Amino acid sequence: MNTAECTVDRDTGSGRSLRRKPVLVVESDFKSAVMFGRVFRDMGMLEDLVIAVDCENALRRLHEANGALPGLILLDTKMPRMSAMGFLKLLKEDPAFRMVPVVMLAETNDAEEVAACYDHGAAGYLVKSVDYRDVLDKMKAICDYWSLSCLPSDH
Repeated sequence: MNTAECTVDRDTGSGRSLRRKPVLVVESDFKSAVMFGRVFRDMGMLEDLVIAVDCENALRRLHEANGALPGLILLDTKMPRMSAMGFLKLLKEDPAFRMVPVVMLAETNDAEEVAACYDHGAAGYLVKSVDYRDVLDKMKAICDYWSLSCLPSDH
């Protein structure tokens, strides 16, 4: 059993303790990707943001990272080429990636989709918004949560 490691940087504000690890956003929609860029810039975390345009690109980036895993993956449920569920399943089956929390970003809160995401190992499920303030508030909350959460030390 792994020991837990929990450190919080309370002086730097929202999500800042994630700075040690990037946040990987897997988002194929250009407008949404631009909004995430603005949101993370306004949170002071733009240098910590990595955007992948599809699941295959994200998987390649993870394998090329040589163990430098993201602290959080935000994954759009509607992806071209490789499905988001297929990507999530691959991550959770691979010991190298299974401990990385994955929060699903969806257009609806369809009960079957929500259940399927959690069944495949998602750590969370958020309904996307086109309202900038709503996206900013959700990203602050999710980054704050993962900044405060204790994760296994091998993560």
